Amino acid sequence: MLKLSLIAWLLCSLTWRTTPTSCHRTQPPPSVEELLANRLHSYMDLTARPCENFYQYACGNWPLQQMEQPPETQQLAEQQQQLHQREQKEQLQPSDTLAVLDYALNRQLEQLLRRGVSNDSSTEDEQLLSIHEKMHNYYRACKRLKPYNLKKYLQLLPPSNCTSWPLLSRKWSPETFSWLATIGRLRSYGLNGVLLKEEVLPRWDDASSYAINLDKPSQQETIPMGEGAIIELLLDIGQTKREANVLARQVDFFERQLHRLQDIEDDMGNMETELCYLAEIMPQLQWTAFIQELPINATGSELERPPALLIQNVPYMRALDKFLRRHKPETVCNYIMLKLLAFLKQQGPAEISRVECVASLRRAMPLAASLLIGQRFHDPNSEPLVSEIFGRLKRRFGQLINENRLQLKQPILRVLQEKLDAMRLQLGFLQLNETSYVEDYYEPVQMGAQSFYENQLALLRLRVERNHELLTMGNQYNGNNVSYLTERDLSSSLSPFFALPRNLVLVPYGFLQLPVWHRNMSELQQNAVLGFILAHEIIHGFDNHGIHYDSVGNLMGPSEEIWASPRYNQSINCIEQHVATGSKSLSEKIADFEAMRLVYETYFGEKFSIDRKEPRDPLLPQFSQRQRFFISFAQFFCGKQQSLNVQHLEHAVDELRVLQTLANFEEFSREFGCEKRTKMQAKKKCRVW
Repeated sequence: MLKLSLIAWLLCSLTWRTTPTSCHRTQPPPSVEELLANRLHSYMDLTARPCENFYQYACGNWPLQQMEQPPETQQLAEQQQQLHQREQKEQLQPSDTLAVLDYALNRQLEQLLRRGVSNDSSTEDEQLLSIHEKMHNYYRACKRLKPYNLKKYLQLLPPSNCTSWPLLSRKWSPETFSWLATIGRLRSYGLNGVLLKEEVLPRWDDASSYAINLDKPSQQETIPMGEGAIIELLLDIGQTKREANVLARQVDFFERQLHRLQDIEDDMGNMETELCYLAEIMPQLQWTAFIQELPINATGSELERPPALLIQNVPYMRALDKFLRRHKPETVCNYIMLKLLAFLKQQGPAEISRVECVASLRRAMPLAASLLIGQRFHDPNSEPLVSEIFGRLKRRFGQLINENRLQLKQPILRVLQEKLDAMRLQLGFLQLNETSYVEDYYEPVQMGAQSFYENQLALLRLRVERNHELLTMGNQYNGNNVSYLTERDLSSSLSPFFALPRNLVLVPYGFLQLPVWHRNMSELQQNAVLGFILAHEIIHGFDNHGIHYDSVGNLMGPSEEIWASPRYNQSINCIEQHVATGSKSLSEKIADFEAMRLVYETYFGEKFSIDRKEPRDPLLPQFSQRQRFFISFAQFFCGKQQSLNVQHLEHAVDELRVLQTLANFEEFSREFGCEKRTKMQAKKKCRVW
């Protein structure tokens, strides 16, 4: 049974305000349906006009509800004020639904870790005890930080064996500094996208094997930090304000010039070779120093064959070498140091508190955290229900493919259908019986209860080493194992995602909790929220990026034939007009628009295909079934208002995302009676499949 934790208190508070005697022991607790109905109504701003701003209509009172606490929580806080002063500081206001889920999960994990592993010794096997002990030691070491000191990282991790950081040593010698050796060493501790980007990825022609990819950093990775952020980092490591201001100006000027290299076009295309030939292709760069620092063969065993290497953006790398030669080595080293500090600060706790230490633990040990969350908080009875929703969505999308709106040739339709048939759903990063794999994964590291900085660096290096082992080991585990994703931020996130090379939709265990999911929810609520999320990820397999990949993840999809379709180009051009005012990602906008149609037609097409009568819910009789569907969908995105000026967004801000998705869907306009001139009616509605 799922533990509701903070979510339960939050939902209980809504019932307390709407009934005269709720939460009394003499009365049965409200059902999940009653709690969700009260929540839905309390979030809404009924003074708003749904055809003008549906987000305000569905979510207008969300911030007010988040600021209120149930009476029980207030009384408990008063009784334990002296004992839990630190915990009171942790009552951060959630920014959105995922933040609510994340905070609730961290609180549940924190309670487990506070108890330690001794209480579980009678029920847990030896392997699981070992994993829990390491997690517990990481958590304890984090709590004991007084204060959190970024300078410790620099003392433990110099740029190379031959030199130290300029700010920490008066004897710093520019002659012994090699920027390639430095970023190679720091790459082995997880830092990436600084000057260069090195990744272990599935091969384009054989997704079951891996190759090293060298590329320029992404656009977002080279966005200047800004003088303010640089000064803050320098003050954190003990620099004076005067010193920090001078150095911040130097690094900011360097960083802005570096960002301009993003404009260099790759006119040479991808180049496949082997590591041993890299120095011959670009002899001006000290590749040997870079390669020697990478954990390509951490096990020490003899390699049967050199790893394959795919080089992209060779013109950028040559321009980068010329650019760095024009700047002082000290400036380059300071820039790398600041990027390292920013990265490590993001990995560590935002503050020294129990919940933040758990959040840091989940980032540091994502596989162990996923296993623990699945074993302790996942409801196995939910799996067949989630799989059933996923299966229905796939069947309906298969029907859309066969309807052939894009007028594609039959061989192309067969390829698309094969890919859809092969698409899988997986709950959690690992199966719950893979305890031995997780134990083997973390076996090389020892967690000290007094050594937070050493613990974190050891875990960062471990996950880079494990990923590079794929170059020689391949995917020796079953297809359900996606440990190769642990280097990405999404490995500790609760947000579902689509693993493109694996043709896999992955839903983290922690996502399947209230208010997003409960097996006793109504089918309508399940489909409006989780159904939309699953449909969104399915569509990613067939968006402008997904069509490049076939059913097994090879880069051999039917993209050229699909792009040749006039109807496909018309659809993409239509959606691009919406991208101009929101998300910077065309694929995310395609997924939102197509997912809404897919989940709506799947649920209402099957649920009411025979009997068109749709009885109203007695808990919310003022709304039709379809109106409640759209309200429930919108309320998943309720949250604090975000700035519309955020650069390089993948998704649009939540409000704009809801408004554009629903304004593009004719069934929404019909259900709420929106006239053509209202804001919730897009002038031109877009559709791909």
